[in-house]
Amino acid sequence: MTLKTHSQSWLSASWQRCQGAGLNPAAIPDELRLNTAALDERRQRHGRLLQAVEHSALPLFNQLMGRTQSRLILSDPQGFVLHHWGVSRYSQKLANIALDTGVNWMEQYKGTNAIAAALSERQCVSVIGEQHFIKSHRFMSCTASPLFSPDGELLGALDITSEQQIHTPKTAILVSSLAQQLELALLCRLPSAAVRLDLAPQQALLHSGWQGVLVLDLDGRVLGANPMARQLLKGINLGQIHQALSPQVLSRGSGRLQQGLVFRTQALEQPQHTKPVVRTSQSRESQSRESSAAFKEPRLEQAWQQARKVLARNIPLLILGETGVGKEQFVKQLHVQSARHQQPFVAVNCAAIPAELVESELFGYQAGAFTGASRQGYVGKIRQAHQGSLFLDEIGEMPLAAQSRLLRVLQEREVVPIGSNQAHSVDIQVIAATHMDLPALVQRGAFRADLYYRLNGLQVTLPALRQRSDLRRLIHKLHQRYRVRPQSLCPVLEQRLLQYHWPGNLRELDNLMQVACLMAEEFPELNWQTLPESLQQTLGTAEEAMAGLAPAPGNNLHSQMQMQIRDTWLACNGNVSEAARRLGISRNTLYRKLKALALK
Repeated sequence: MTLKTHSQSWLSASWQRCQGAGLNPAAIPDELRLNTAALDERRQRHGRLLQAVEHSALPLFNQLMGRTQSRLILSDPQGFVLHHWGVSRYSQKLANIALDTGVNWMEQYKGTNAIAAALSERQCVSVIGEQHFIKSHRFMSCTASPLFSPDGELLGALDITSEQQIHTPKTAILVSSLAQQLELALLCRLPSAAVRLDLAPQQALLHSGWQGVLVLDLDGRVLGANPMARQLLKGINLGQIHQALSPQVLSRGSGRLQQGLVFRTQALEQPQHTKPVVRTSQSRESQSRESSAAFKEPRLEQAWQQARKVLARNIPLLILGETGVGKEQFVKQLHVQSARHQQPFVAVNCAAIPAELVESELFGYQAGAFTGASRQGYVGKIRQAHQGSLFLDEIGEMPLAAQSRLLRVLQEREVVPIGSNQAHSVDIQVIAATHMDLPALVQRGAFRADLYYRLNGLQVTLPALRQRSDLRRLIHKLHQRYRVRPQSLCPVLEQRLLQYHWPGNLRELDNLMQVACLMAEEFPELNWQTLPESLQQTLGTAEEAMAGLAPAPGNNLHSQMQMQIRDTWLACNGNVSEAARRLGISRNTLYRKLKALALK
């Protein structure tokens, strides 16, 4: 664990930024506070993290700090306080500085403090008494640690704030330990998590509480890692780790990797041997019933729960949705959570296979069945999926001849390879998907009606990205995934991303964010000016986004935008050109906004 102290340069740099932002040490700064609805939305978004704090961190905090004038505080990645635990009521001093739920404690609003520093420095930080930039905050000691998700995304900060107690390095150790317990709890509760693998440079450190931890699925694939594991495995390809963790290695329960790290394994959730592939079908079905992808979008969650029920009864599933909404990823998660998760998952894109090769690709062929056929023959995708799941993507583009053969396979549960007279029994779970209107194709004679009804056991529709209620969360999640260093997202650009209609759906958003973050890797903020011209043309104009940010006086978003304009202008020492560049708007637009704020 690394603790930032007063002697380090980050503190003086923080004070300089506070001065540049126009904060007055002697004055109580203006606050940025969420309204009730916005706070509830953020709490719901971070529901799992809140639950993890109450179950994994709060008991130890109460045991060690419960009798002190201290609070345990959780913030989100943007610095908004989501919840706090500890003393039953605030003292007058704490009430005066608004260390309360829904209030933003980033540096530009509250000066130098531990929450803001932990989020920006991405490590445990203590800010003691006089180190706070704002004088009214100097009665406090604050220590905070960043929190990271299993895939390395910043989730928020965990902070302990005390009124009458000067924090020592022991407090930093406590906060870091609580943060590690939270990260471990989130890691071990990942869907399809089956095995925990602890890593350390030496055997004695495997039980230290500071070891690296990986979580694996039943096939030995790495699902997530804690920060210590990422540090230990830095520069090591996870694919190499997967190859090293063969079932024979895992079955021993401990050993040494080629990289010199020692490890031990233990099963998660159910008592079992360390070899993860020995689960009984009963335990798999129990896990499948209890598992959930926990989608933040209600329509996706409903589709998920319904789809899991029919898959448990081997009923065909038809998934509808526009191109790019994530149909294949949705199906892959369903397979992982199903009773067939140890068996093959075979995906076939019916639109990507030439029409003359569809039948041989699906049904296989006998050796020498046609010119150019393999001498060994080919079993085909359907037989490859035996006892597993067959995913027929873009089923609407399957040729009619192949449709007839597929219908027979689904009816008879057996397949006859091309050029052969021998039928092979198959046990497959069929899942089909399309972006096309299959009933309309049936009406035109382009799709067999009997095959449509055979595939349409249950029909679920995945919403388009523009229809999803969690679009803002997805934007920030992808930004955090692809940004090269700590970086904020300009509200103007965020609003334009929310307004855009996204014809390419998740695939388009993912590609756009990868390119945007790469082009802005050296900038502290991802904004309109950092976008390449092609993306600017795709999204429209910054002025259109700015117009959408100011609907009515008193609107919370409008107030935040005004504060963003004011803070940026002050941070630029009144330089309108520089402030306009950072905000991603024209100088004329900024002049109008400053005039409305009585700043020009």
